[in-house]
Amino acid sequence: MEIGWYLRFAKADAIEAKVSLKGAAQVRHEEHIFPDWNFAFEEHEDHVVARMTRKKPLFDKEDT
Repeated sequence: MEIGWYLRFAKADAIEAKVSLKGAAQVRHEEHIFPDWNFAFEEHEDHVVARMTRKKPLFDKEDT
C-alpha cells in the first residue's frame, strides 16, 4: 500500500482508509512527508481508521 500516491493525486479534500494494525505505521509515517494534510487515527481491535484531510481545500466551495 502506498498512501502517498493517494495524497499526491487526490482530487478530494479528505481521504479515509481502513488499514491493518501492521500497515498503520506506514500511514503514520506519511504524516511527516505530507505536511499539507491533517492526519487522524482511530484504533480498533484489528484495524486502524486513518482520516487525512487537506489543511487548505483544493477547491473553493464558492466555485462549485
